[in-house]
Amino acid sequence: MIRSTLLLLAAGLIASPAFGDSDGSFCLAKGYLAYEVQAHVTPHAKGHVLKVVRFDAQRGIYPAGEKVVEDFVVHNMVCDQNQIEISGWGKFYERYSIDIRDPKNVHVIEHSEDTSRQFDPLKDGPEPHMLWDEHGPASFSLESVDPDHRYTLVITRWDKEVEGGFEHHSKAEVTRLDLQEKVLQRVLIYENTSLETVD
Repeated sequence: MIRSTLLLLAAGLIASPAFGDSDGSFCLAKGYLAYEVQAHVTPHAKGHVLKVVRFDAQRGIYPAGEKVVEDFVVHNMVCDQNQIEISGWGKFYERYSIDIRDPKNVHVIEHSEDTSRQFDPLKDGPEPHMLWDEHGPASFSLESVDPDHRYTLVITRWDKEVEGGFEHHSKAEVTRLDLQEKVLQRVLIYENTSLETVD
């Protein structure tokens, strides 16, 4: 039996999507993934929130803490064994280092701001992966310490023509499979609908 879990249903309708009006940046490390959502894009988000999802042999796929940070557009996101570095530009450049070892106490180790730093694509890239994929479906194999299961991040996208434009739908799920590739658990972590208007 497949066990389905809902960690986050980020369903909303926003007009004319642009990178500055998006969320869903993510990074991967052994045993977990981290992603960010923003209230002006994801209706149920409480501010700009970094979320952690872990996966292991004992508990399967499960939420493992979150942290609210300042509102900014993410341009870099790196997952390490015990911490996450996330940075980008809002009113000015913001950079956070966040300790994620304790799910009940995800906390900021370091936070810096730079009012003079300007974005330089040659120095500040590459951009992070996104939980919505403008190029279509995508799948990422997730590294874990669980020898008896395989974990994947599956991103799907589809478009629907509506009056006045197009609806763009996307969702991201983490799946747990046994060694025979049977899906045992499927967790929806992100879902979004945006409206592209046509003049």
